[in-house]
Amino acid sequence: MASFGKILLPVDFSERSVDAARQAEVLARHFHSDVTVLHVVDPDQPEFGRFEPGGVKARELETLLGRDFAGASISRIVRNGNPAREILDFAGSNDVDLIVMASHGDGPFESFVMGSVAAEVLRDANCPVWITAHARQGLPPMFRNVLCAVDLGPGSEGVVNWASQFAAAFSARVVVLHAIRSFESEGQPDSPDEWLSHVEREELGKIERRLGNEVQVLFAGGDIPEAVCRQAKRRETGLVVIGRSPKADDVGTARTTSFTIIRESPCPVVSVWRSSDGPSDA
Repeated sequence: MASFGKILLPVDFSERSVDAARQAEVLARHFHSDVTVLHVVDPDQPEFGRFEPGGVKARELETLLGRDFAGASISRIVRNGNPAREILDFAGSNDVDLIVMASHGDGPFESFVMGSVAAEVLRDANCPVWITAHARQGLPPMFRNVLCAVDLGPGSEGVVNWASQFAAAFSARVVVLHAIRSFESEGQPDSPDEWLSHVEREELGKIERRLGNEVQVLFAGGDIPEAVCRQAKRRETGLVVIGRSPKADDVGTARTTSFTIIRESPCPVVSVWRSSDGPSDA
């Protein structure tokens, strides 16, 4: 099982920080995790430009942490410096297993861009990164359905395994989705193998041999982020799992695809290293 022993919760006291804290609390209670709440003050930025400023005051988040995290191991740290680099440095030097954070800053362009702090953490973190893009009020998330979107490149098996183990911990169902950009229809192709390369068929075979009937594999055509988010909404998914790679040839299109999925997803998204590329526990 991928470890959740140490969770890092970066906060900026925005409304989205409160939502991320609710999600971290659910995970911490379920996995008996140690949680570190980290706030970074950037001395080079004015108060209104620090990290991801929002309208919720610090005492509201402190009330939430004091109430909902009661009984959990929680520590609070304030650092000065570049927010993304401080988050990454802390996660790396303290063997953090999962980073849980909000994605966007507030403002007129929040629907079109991903917050620069979250983007840098997502790119460089050496552990899974759990991101929530939409602040929600009310009950914390329920994980009855997990959607794992993979490109069937090398290492996809590890991403699926991470999703499967997470789903098992919550007795949830997991569905694996591979979106085929060249297949223009939104529906599933009649003969998916005809649309897969040799490498993709090999990776799919590894997934099926390892997990067997534990997961359902779906195929869809058209725009990849749209297909993923459409399936997430249709299946009332509680979590979307995607893979990430540091390879230079994956940076452009793959990163844009990941950011779009995170921005448009109706639920939190966790990005996991593909096992052949980086330091994932999956």
